[in-house]
Amino acid sequence: MSTIISPQDFTKTTSLLRSFFSDHRGFLEVHTQNRLSILAACEDPTTVSTYNYSNEVWPLPQTGQMWLEYELLKDPSLPGVFCVSTSYRQEQNPIEGRHDLIFPMFEFECGGDFHDLLKLESDLLTFLGFENTQHIPYENTVFPGGKYMNIVNRFQGKVQELTDYHEKWMYDTYGDAFFLTHFPFHTSPFWNMKTSTDTWSVGVKDQMIPQEVTGDIAMKCDVIMGGMETIGSAERSSDPEKMREMFHTISDGMYANLLFKLFGKERVEKELDEFLSFDFFPRFGGGIGVTRMISALDKLNSKK
Repeated sequence: MSTIISPQDFTKTTSLLRSFFSDHRGFLEVHTQNRLSILAACEDPTTVSTYNYSNEVWPLPQTGQMWLEYELLKDPSLPGVFCVSTSYRQEQNPIEGRHDLIFPMFEFECGGDFHDLLKLESDLLTFLGFENTQHIPYENTVFPGGKYMNIVNRFQGKVQELTDYHEKWMYDTYGDAFFLTHFPFHTSPFWNMKTSTDTWSVGVKDQMIPQEVTGDIAMKCDVIMGGMETIGSAERSSDPEKMREMFHTISDGMYANLLFKLFGKERVEKELDEFLSFDFFPRFGGGIGVTRMISALDKLNSKK
């Protein structure tokens, strides 16, 4: 169900992350685990579990992101915030060695745009000892990367969604770290991510002339480390009406409908309205799976 992490590995990895965000970037640590929230669930509604506390039903927390957002939006002068939390994911079809149903997360939020996000994560990887010596740097990083649909098209139209197989391919092809960005809407991005449009080619190589398609995308970045998504991140939206629309439509409406079913529409909408009442500004954030980061660092260090 969950990996038992040794105290040595946990301390070493979280100390490195705390050093980068706190000592080098001045971020402040937030304790989120004692805060109750309905919106602390991720975009896949099938992985949400509940518990009863003080005569009310709550989702087992999957992220501290909304509470980090709360602190940052309440006080925009903060240089950034982070937390160490526990994520409960009731995966329907967990893959051995890849999915833990309960795992520690290190999450961060700060002001800035998508380019700032890529730069911060690139700097973090460099701080942790990762290098890129063979591939052209991508965007505002020193590591390889690519847009989601461009990677999809590397497989000649055979898939529309990337899986663990493709993440392993990125590791075998590009090495220890790969920045995967610009996620199309059919991947069900979270409702508070900034959205945009992008153009990509579709078509099977050597069988038809590729055609250009323009579609909606989320300004999202997954950092694939050691063959697994280890950092999931995005620029946040500053448009409350767009966020409200996304809340009701992600995962084909399943996300909102499941929350309504579990916790009551009035209660869910009240919490959403409270969040959307903030004065928003450009900002970004991400979550780091600590277990996967330990694995990625082990793979990196085994080569030295």
